Amino acid sequence: MMGMETISRRGFLAAGAVGVAMVGVGGFGAVTRQADAAFVRPPGAESNARLTAACNRCQRCLQACPYGIITPVPLAGSLVAYGTPTLAFEQGCCDFCMKCVDACPTGALSYGGAHERDLGVALVVKDACVAWDWSGCTVCKDECPVEGAITLDDHDRPVVHPDFCDGCGRCEQVCPSSSLRAYDASVENKGIVVVSRASEAARAAGAVSSEELLAGRTVPVALADAMPPHTKGVHPDGPDATREAGDLS
Repeated sequence: MMGMETISRRGFLAAGAVGVAMVGVGGFGAVTRQADAAFVRPPGAESNARLTAACNRCQRCLQACPYGIITPVPLAGSLVAYGTPTLAFEQGCCDFCMKCVDACPTGALSYGGAHERDLGVALVVKDACVAWDWSGCTVCKDECPVEGAITLDDHDRPVVHPDFCDGCGRCEQVCPSSSLRAYDASVENKGIVVVSRASEAARAAGAVSSEELLAGRTVPVALADAMPPHTKGVHPDGPDATREAGDLS
């Protein structure tokens, strides 16, 4: 558990104010559940609960990100985690330049640990993925920077291998499903998306439906049930380097 000295005064007061407010809408159990909400976080976030406690909502990580993929959690997403950083890959992806970690003044994002360069895992959304119904689209596999993280099955549909995938978001960024399936508002905008390894959605085997993704994307599982970080493959490590999985040097 995080030591009190690592939580800024601003972050502590914010968390305290939220906690008082949450007592009226479900008590401390509700506070805990919202603090553990499984958002996809920037590099160096040890856990959602730790980041929520340590982050002072200064948004320096947002300002430091050269790709514009860090965005604050909206109030509608979580009262407790409101203003803390989460990742959105519609317009960019993460190459682990670590500028967000360098900019963080509180240690909410920090070097070291299994999640330093592990953001989550990609999931195929079967009712949104063009290859699932029509075949012919291999964009996510072709653009994935980690060989072996995405392969094709016997029907040329994408299959994600969690032990290789680090959740960089390149597949989600380049997925063309939003334009090809614009006629159907009931499905996700992307045929492949990144979720936190600590989410209920990550426990699903194979592809998921839009409904299943929506129901489990930010719902946390018990720590013992969380999907472990990747252990294989050569991964991005900044814009001009690569790194073997498991190498934190």
